[in-house]
Amino acid sequence: MDVNSADNCSRNFNYIIRKGRPLTRQLKYLFLIFIPFLLSAQIHDRHISSTVEKYFARNRTAPTIISAEVVEDFLYGRTLKIRILGHRNSENEDLGFAFGAAAAVANQAANPFEALWIEMDVRYKATETTVAVAPALCSIEAIVQKSRSFGEWWENCLEIL
Repeated sequence: MDVNSADNCSRNFNYIIRKGRPLTRQLKYLFLIFIPFLLSAQIHDRHISSTVEKYFARNRTAPTIISAEVVEDFLYGRTLKIRILGHRNSENEDLGFAFGAAAAVANQAANPFEALWIEMDVRYKATETTVAVAPALCSIEAIVQKSRSFGEWWENCLEIL
């Protein structure tokens, strides 16, 4: 690099700093370029369980969460498994809330899920633990994106074991 080109470079830099406008304009364009990356933030596997727990903690009528974990099931594939303690008077609502939380988190997950698995224990007399499984894509379409009706999801996608 010769002396003249170095001198021109320092003059251009001083012009940008002194005037302020070109640098501000460049920063605005740079910010606009990075907005899509900021909006498409995804949840990584190590944060899935804490995100589900926060989702349950925000709603005071939510069932009690026991655990949330990512498991590799031999039958269903990559699965988000949530265990809850439901209320005996609102079993269907608790199950729906848990699937809503699972679908919302699965929609934002960095690695896609193949199934959502909910285990609900009611702890009332002889009531058994309810285990329900639904494909993640079908659940996201019905619960998050609303491109499928909830009734259709309940009939065609949800499998109570």
